[in-house]
Amino acid sequence: MDEGKRFVEKTRRDLESGCNVSIVAFGDSITAGYCVRRGFPSFWKALLAEKYPDARVEMINSGISGDTSLDGLARLDWAVLAYEPDLVTINFGINDCALGLDLEEFEMNFVEMVRRIRAGPNSEILLLSSQPLETPPYDRRVLDYYQAIERLAKQMDVGFVDVYGAWMRRVRAGTSLGSLILPGLDHPNEAGYRIIAEELMQLF
Repeated sequence: MDEGKRFVEKTRRDLESGCNVSIVAFGDSITAGYCVRRGFPSFWKALLAEKYPDARVEMINSGISGDTSLDGLARLDWAVLAYEPDLVTINFGINDCALGLDLEEFEMNFVEMVRRIRAGPNSEILLLSSQPLETPPYDRRVLDYYQAIERLAKQMDVGFVDVYGAWMRRVRAGTSLGSLILPGLDHPNEAGYRIIAEELMQLF
């Protein structure tokens, strides 16, 4: 995780100096916070404010339920670039997997998003995987997409936050997966979202 800190160095410096920092959380329903009062951007903002009380953190939630990486690419201009954020988190994959979007196309969409963010506001970038799914065949299939995200982060030299790994560490330590997921919905509940925020905070 220490290695990952270099990808948010500028944002962290600004927070430490008490500057204004803007973050866009970009993605699908996992970012939007489906059926909960608080998703991970809300918990993350509170944790950042607690650690850096002198800084002002603007957290823009640009998550839309049901979006694939293709939908994300289509709205990148107004949902991300227009804000000229210091930091962007990008989180797609589950819908791409469920709708059978080709892995190669999925990867190309991520490459294009990163390229356009770099060419525009040049924000720092973190790519996020998502949580384990309760349905075993889907869980196995979605792992291919999560692994593609990790591979792309290395190739493009941007940060990667292993949400799946963070959840699995909790599960192996005895937390039941069901206690982190909304019943029957395969989406995180607030306890699950808090894990994502805590994992992001490892970089700060």
